[in-house]
Amino acid sequence: MATTMKRSILILISLSALALSACDEGSDTLTNGGAGGGRSPQRAGDTAGGEDSTYNHSNDPAGAPGDVPYDPPDPAAVRVVGSPEVVSRLHSCGKMTVASIGDLLQSRGLTGGGQRPNGAQSGQAIFNRGDTAPALGAANYNGRVPEAPFASTAAISKMFDIYSMASYDAVSDNWSAPACPGVKVIGGDGKFTRDGISCLIGKPATEEHVAIANDAIAKNPQDGAKIAIAALLAAAHTCQ
Repeated sequence: MATTMKRSILILISLSALALSACDEGSDTLTNGGAGGGRSPQRAGDTAGGEDSTYNHSNDPAGAPGDVPYDPPDPAAVRVVGSPEVVSRLHSCGKMTVASIGDLLQSRGLTGGGQRPNGAQSGQAIFNRGDTAPALGAANYNGRVPEAPFASTAAISKMFDIYSMASYDAVSDNWSAPACPGVKVIGGDGKFTRDGISCLIGKPATEEHVAIANDAIAKNPQDGAKIAIAALLAAAHTCQ
């Protein structure tokens, strides 16, 4: 008799529990009655975190939410920015190493043979100064610091100082470049030669290079050639 009563009590308790759970809309306080842990349903492009999660972000490589229609770039804007080749050169190029700059000065005959204003240092003399290599981002072996892969503002300024003063060497009558034997930057007519510009910039010069350089001479007969040479060296051997 006692056993039968115990079974009846257990059955009644089980039925009561089932009835209470059926009346409750949220059977699980952790998920609030849902399978997603109380989070809103996912949208296309969402991560597993769901839109209410701190970890939610778009899976679209372009960064746009999944429900935002794709908006192609404006061709006119793309033309203003430039082609991929131009953009990669403007924003992805590194700097010449300190050793390479030294080799450039030596191979192009920019070693201080030109006539400069009194007290002015040559490009080679500036390069040889003790504070130049650190400014150019040279490696610090004692500090276990490698050479900087990209030029800082200080490095670019220092390089332009070097190229500006090296221009006095290139306009000298006795200028001679080991890398370009027999070539002159300024011809007998007082104008730039195409081979001379090619030697300085390290690639075949175009007619535009020659025309712009000679225009500098026409506008400033005294210093135009040196200004043009400094600009050519800087444009060719520093990251634009």
